[in-house]
Amino acid sequence: MRPFLLLIFTAVLLWSASPQDIRPGNSVFGDRQFIEYVPGDLPVIIAAPHGGRLFPEDVPDRTSGVKDADANTQELARTIAAVIHARTGRHIHLVICRLHRSKLDANREIVEAAQGDPLAGQAWEEHHGFIEQACAAAVKQYGVAFLIDLHGHGHKDPRVELGYLHTPVDLSSGEDVLNAPGFAAGGSLGWLAARSSLPYVQLLRGPQSFGALLEERGFAATPSPRAPVPDEPYFKGGYTIARHCDASRHVTGFQIEANRPRLRDTAANRLAFAHALTGALEVYLPAQLGVSLDGGGKAAPAASPAPVSDTSQPDQ
Repeated sequence: MRPFLLLIFTAVLLWSASPQDIRPGNSVFGDRQFIEYVPGDLPVIIAAPHGGRLFPEDVPDRTSGVKDADANTQELARTIAAVIHARTGRHIHLVICRLHRSKLDANREIVEAAQGDPLAGQAWEEHHGFIEQACAAAVKQYGVAFLIDLHGHGHKDPRVELGYLHTPVDLSSGEDVLNAPGFAAGGSLGWLAARSSLPYVQLLRGPQSFGALLEERGFAATPSPRAPVPDEPYFKGGYTIARHCDASRHVTGFQIEANRPRLRDTAANRLAFAHALTGALEVYLPAQLGVSLDGGGKAAPAASPAPVSDTSQPDQ
């Protein structure tokens, strides 16, 4: 969305909700409640574009592209938010597409996402407008926004796939290639890479990487020290991460593709992963971004953050 249109969109959203509604932890909805935004007071934003369950009859089914939902990802996102609130007393920003994926794929560009339907197109604008709004609020408060786009995969290997916009072929390159500034600028951690004292390859799969932190907490992940180059099939990150993880706007993060067995399948397993993810964030955010999950700290500026390329990949 162009900046001018985003300002208009955000103004309409704020105008449509009473002032007391715009507060951390209180849901705000787009038109007909197709998109839900829960404002936060932490630098973390979680988006769940494929966990919706609404099938409105006046929104036609998409005729092409992936139309299956990512089962229980909406519930997983809400569980993560609840665990973080229970631990910290604070709220992450949460953006949830409540339309079923057969009606809208919010992790695609608008032509494929809405396929010409005006109601689906409006919901797409709302989804990404809320993400922009959440990121801007986090940057204003903390100097950085950390975005996680949450998905579920059905691959044979039961692992958490972390998508940084790099393919397995990219990640199989030598460390001299991976640590080159231009390579880092093309990934979703471009903002972080411009500030970190760690080589970029260490941010992706070293002992302080997010994959390493998840594995320490019992969840197999890639990239990580154990699995530095993901086996195919692997989702590198899609439209949402490519669009919003923009170093020039101080937004960084990654896509999570969570396996269903032993993670998304039951409420108990979702809760276990939510605790593991929260524990990983408690370590990762202060070490890498200079902010903490309880609301402390503020990210330091860098001289010249590198831009992030706009690429996308299907997921499911």
